[in-house]
Amino acid sequence: MDMPRTENPIPPVRPVNKWLRLFRLPNLLTVPGDPMAGFLLASAGSEIDRAMLIPMLAAMGAALCLYLFGLALNDIVDLETDRVERPDRPLPSGQITVPQAKMAAIAAALSGLNIALIAGRSTLCVAGTLAVMILVYNLVKRIPVFGVGIMGACRALSFGLGVVAAIPEKSRVEGFIRVRVESDTPTTIAQIGLLAYIIAFSVIARNEMRPEKPTGFARWLPFCVLLLMLPSVIMTTEKEANAMPLVCVFLMCMAIMWAWRLGGALYHAQPVPDTVAGHIRNLMLVQACLCTAAGSAGLFPAFFLMALWALFPRLARQFYSS
Repeated sequence: MDMPRTENPIPPVRPVNKWLRLFRLPNLLTVPGDPMAGFLLASAGSEIDRAMLIPMLAAMGAALCLYLFGLALNDIVDLETDRVERPDRPLPSGQITVPQAKMAAIAAALSGLNIALIAGRSTLCVAGTLAVMILVYNLVKRIPVFGVGIMGACRALSFGLGVVAAIPEKSRVEGFIRVRVESDTPTTIAQIGLLAYIIAFSVIARNEMRPEKPTGFARWLPFCVLLLMLPSVIMTTEKEANAMPLVCVFLMCMAIMWAWRLGGALYHAQPVPDTVAGHIRNLMLVQACLCTAAGSAGLFPAFFLMALWALFPRLARQFYSS
């Protein structure tokens, strides 16, 4: 007697995996490098001791928590759109409920602000500004100019968390802009460059849902930004601080060439979302270059970022969804 046939049940989504998909695990790899590079550039030429590591790690933790806050809030706001365009995302598919996502967003925001306070009051002010900018972004992100501009500003503020955390306590009380503006040309260039790079590939990302792949100069914008930004940072860094010019130039060439490939051959050979993911991955090469521009103290952080850069494609295949 034949046994009745039954269809194999669909395996349930692991609780950890659904949260990692909500928070886009591959993107999280790019977050700690912003405040870390900002901290090292702002303190270029200084010896990094254990006491300085605490504010740097606090800035990195605050940036990561606020990024989680932004990702959760983004999916909550885009829920109805995702029901149509990305129905397999954790919220529209019901894997995570909206109240759960709201609680996670609130917890991430509060954690980020509390961690920022460890690095000082000025770091907390920058973190609070970043949290407000994340809220504003979700209100105006569908307005083309404002949306991409505020997204770039959020990344620049994340870099700024590290810059402010590197300033001695006395300087923080006196004020960030007045104290640092005359002596931190590389830091200013890097911060503006990060803002411009995020805007550049965000412009490309806005075309990812179109049936036809747009052609034009926009695909070369990220390459042009890095071609101007990275050599400028290296040339304006004091020679005494930049003790590893060969390593720094090697990483600079890697980042610029990768952006060139993404705007050229790879742009025609792959979908737009893959091109955008490539630019997100390239952020870690940019951050590694900025770390080594700060001197020998940036060597280990650069190796750490390169390891994350190598890990990114595997995680992207597992956690990115259409």
